[in-house]
Amino acid sequence: MPTSIIASDKSVKSLPQTSLNQSEMNGDYSNEQVDERQLAVSTNTTVENEREPLINVPELKRNIGGRYGSNECVNREAHDNDNPALAVAHNIQDKLYQMHKDYRVFIHNSKWILNLMILLNTIWLVITFINDFFFNMSLFGYSNRYGSFNDLCLIFVAIVANSLNLWFNQLGLYSSLDVVQNISLCLLTLFNLFLLLIVKYTRERIGSIAIFTYLWTAFAFVIGSVLDFYLLKFNEELYKNNNIIAERETQGHEQYDNKHTLREWLYIAIRSVAKLGLLIFMAFYTLNTLLTAWDISRTSNTVVSSYPSQMVFTEAASYENYHWVDDNHTYKIHITCYGDIFNNTDLDNDNNQAIVLFEHGGYDTGYRSGTWIQELYHLNRIKRFCMYERPGYGLSDSPPAPISISMVAEGLKYALLNEAKIKGPFVTVGYDMGGLFTRVFTAKNIDIVQGMMLVDAWHEDLLLKNYLKRMLPPVDDDDPSRNPDDRSWLPQEIGRHNEFKLWWQGLWSTLGLRLQSSWLVAHHGSRDRIFGRDLPYQGRFLRAKFLESITSSILSYRDVINSNDRLIDVKTSIVSSKDMVKKSYRWGNWQRELTKISRKTQEWKVVDGGHEVYKYNLGKQQTQDVLLRLVGEKDRY
Repeated sequence: MPTSIIASDKSVKSLPQTSLNQSEMNGDYSNEQVDERQLAVSTNTTVENEREPLINVPELKRNIGGRYGSNECVNREAHDNDNPALAVAHNIQDKLYQMHKDYRVFIHNSKWILNLMILLNTIWLVITFINDFFFNMSLFGYSNRYGSFNDLCLIFVAIVANSLNLWFNQLGLYSSLDVVQNISLCLLTLFNLFLLLIVKYTRERIGSIAIFTYLWTAFAFVIGSVLDFYLLKFNEELYKNNNIIAERETQGHEQYDNKHTLREWLYIAIRSVAKLGLLIFMAFYTLNTLLTAWDISRTSNTVVSSYPSQMVFTEAASYENYHWVDDNHTYKIHITCYGDIFNNTDLDNDNNQAIVLFEHGGYDTGYRSGTWIQELYHLNRIKRFCMYERPGYGLSDSPPAPISISMVAEGLKYALLNEAKIKGPFVTVGYDMGGLFTRVFTAKNIDIVQGMMLVDAWHEDLLLKNYLKRMLPPVDDDDPSRNPDDRSWLPQEIGRHNEFKLWWQGLWSTLGLRLQSSWLVAHHGSRDRIFGRDLPYQGRFLRAKFLESITSSILSYRDVINSNDRLIDVKTSIVSSKDMVKKSYRWGNWQRELTKISRKTQEWKVVDGGHEVYKYNLGKQQTQDVLLRLVGEKDRY
């Protein structure tokens, strides 16, 4: 608890009022002794006036001004030589005067420093916000391929810490705990940076700008620590001198009264709670970084950088690597393939077939929603297939803003053909929201795509319809005011974009509460948190969803509409969930419209089970049969 140095009016009155010695009352010494008493009272001012230096006190100013006059200075030296007690009083007076003068200069300088830090942090916060979520500025030629909400929250915490130093710096209400808190915040920030740098995956992607953000935030905490240290020194010096004055007036029987007023206690409570909140936030932030670094280290270490001449066939993936999406090396996507994907011989040979290219849904990766295709591969029903994570999902890099379906499709094409040298041909399969990406990719690559399959896929109207309504929290499906016969509403399985909700979840993701509970309570593994059921709680994923949502009705909707004309002659199969059609008539109408995209639609199969068809045995088997018929393998077994 902080030690009080500046007392209130009540504590000043509590100082014992003893009479002066007879020798000190003689002749010229009475004025100096009175000055000493005035000094004691003026030093022990209220908290409201503690920022004012003693030179502004009229009585003291008059006496101090006299001290430095030539005649008065000579008289004072003579008096001090004759009276040692008075010399001590004058010495204390000089120290207090100089201390308050230094304190006034310190407060003035610290205000300038803190206001400058807050201004710079605010500018950096705005730049980071625009750069990460709306428009990539490519600051200094560097980009952060590990972008999430972390940098934004770090800068905001630095602003709060500097503001607390600016608002709560009253002399007399400080303790060494304040210095320790700022040093702890600085060390935690540097430790977070250390965790990111020791993992190869994050070290290669974090970027110079993100590193600078961590260092700048740590520097902001250092500034606060230095200012706290100097305030603590002022406290100790003032407390020491006030004790000397109290002992002189009480003949050594009492010390300075340091009790706090109610207002002072409220002041201390607000400041302590605010700083404790920052410390708790940084503690959870660090635990989240530690867990994420551990998970990424475990999952990324399994990636084998294999090229056609260096193929390594294992029981798991035949090929797994990160690939750039353009010539500018903007970001990389994580591609995983099974089978001999580099065999581009004549497909009329019975031993060859098209590569099945799977596009995952909106809230999962191929690790979950692509298991039904992987099962076909292990059963030797399909020869080869590939899947990847869209930017911001799984182990793929965070994309720059803005992002759209067409941009992702172009990046996937470049990564497959130019980087990985996987030439196809392909049969594209899109599940859930991934159906929109599959349609655009297929339209852009008609020459290397033999067929397209949409599994309970989104209709493009989901990107545009009720846009403003989707920005608000969705209506509860159990709301009694909703008409139970109304089948136009969307089922909960459809992850509607909600910008405000995504933003709020993204800010909370920096604490990692759900991720921590996933291993402490649910005992989920690292792959579940990076690829599986806990993916929706990752900050990088939530940022990617926010970017998708921002451009959904502006860029992505136009991308899908423009692709329809080029899909008219693509061999297509549609799979829809029976439960979803029963839940929503609108969903059923959308699935029917998908069958009309191509005039070469092979079949429309309504399978048993819910939206996640891969979880239902009968629905999964029916979906697998549709794929086998599309790639021409069904009749062989």
